Amino acid sequence: MRYSFVLVFFIIIMGSKAQTGENFQYLKKYIVSQPKLKIDSSDFLSIYHNKELHYLYPLYKSFTKEPQLIDHSNPVQYLTELSESVSFNGDYLSALEIEKKSHDPILEDSISKSLSNQTDLFAGVEFKEAKNYILDRAKKQSVVMINESHNKPQHRAFVASLLEDLYALGFRYLAMETLNQFSNASLKQVNILTGHYTCEPVAGELARKAISLGFTLVAYEDSSTHHSVNQREYVQAENLYKILQKDPHAKLLVLAGDKHIEEAALSDDRIPMAAYFKIVSGIDPLTIDQTALTEQSTSEYGAAIYEFYSKKNAFPTPTVVLKNNRPKDIFDLNLSDIYIMHPPTKFRNGRPIWTAMNGLKKEISVQPIYQTLFFVQAYYDKEYNEKQLGKLVPADQTYITAQDGYYYLYLQKGRYQLAYRDMQYKLLGTKVLVVE
Repeated sequence: MRYSFVLVFFIIIMGSKAQTGENFQYLKKYIVSQPKLKIDSSDFLSIYHNKELHYLYPLYKSFTKEPQLIDHSNPVQYLTELSESVSFNGDYLSALEIEKKSHDPILEDSISKSLSNQTDLFAGVEFKEAKNYILDRAKKQSVVMINESHNKPQHRAFVASLLEDLYALGFRYLAMETLNQFSNASLKQVNILTGHYTCEPVAGELARKAISLGFTLVAYEDSSTHHSVNQREYVQAENLYKILQKDPHAKLLVLAGDKHIEEAALSDDRIPMAAYFKIVSGIDPLTIDQTALTEQSTSEYGAAIYEFYSKKNAFPTPTVVLKNNRPKDIFDLNLSDIYIMHPPTKFRNGRPIWTAMNGLKKEISVQPIYQTLFFVQAYYDKEYNEKQLGKLVPADQTYITAQDGYYYLYLQKGRYQLAYRDMQYKLLGTKVLVVE
């Protein structure tokens, strides 16, 4: 029965016109032609291989063991995890297209047709620039919670844009769901031991910026692997409240995945962390959703609404939807205080321009100097250690080449070590790069 479902689902999604990037397909053709390439037998995608970071390894596994991976979980979960893995590599176009394949195209098309008849969907609303609106609301808050989709570094770039102003408002703690909660955690310098998603370059830059500004990074994830969904949510809430118990005057910024910041439960089967937090702390946090009204959204309905609206209106910066001067929830669920609409991604030289992180970084061209070059990474020279290279998190990386044949990275001013790799992740060489 399960096999039949998987087969039917994949017939539908693979019939989609969505196409991943050229270099993603190029890597796939190469890897499937390498019968001697050793891939472990585990049933999940992971960027960790032989206790080091190997950013291409989850792609290798998806190319060679797709049926096994799908059967272990389900098609939607598999595609979500693959989209996350691809986003780590700076290939945002392919990440979006893979996520799109996880949606039911028939359902999404039906929703789109229904929306076309709802002329009042955005009637009477106004749109304000999200950053300033959020900062104004944050002035009277001790706890701000904002979410992300784990395959959308764009959300992390937006959080990074808030840090300096939130610090000026007295916020001193940044709690990130991803952070390593064990004794070997590296929370003052970004590396493999900082957390899982902080190994994604934009998230790594977010953490670095927070540290440089003076934020204390706080891990709050539940360390137990045996808890139920609700137990995990409750432990997260308790861990956040402990920060405020130790420092009653603390102001806390929380970055969580997807639905953890919802302030109410739609079902007893899952009571979100933010809902528990309100109960245990007595504090009503400012909750900000980035995931519902963004490219591909987290549901067919959200994706259809986003596409419907973004085709009719131009909004160059993240925007808050207001009605009667109050945040409007287009879904009428009112699970969060503020809903952000992110603008459709614009690409230059194959890379999303939001990788510049609101001017923090600038585009740098990298000449391909090896015949077998496929993947380029830039590491901060002050963090660089040749013997520990597999433990380090790049400032940026990509296997995308522009039409001129160059690679384009987004980097801050400073000194870097460029690492050049082939399609088997073999290090071909390194080179010093100074960004003025």
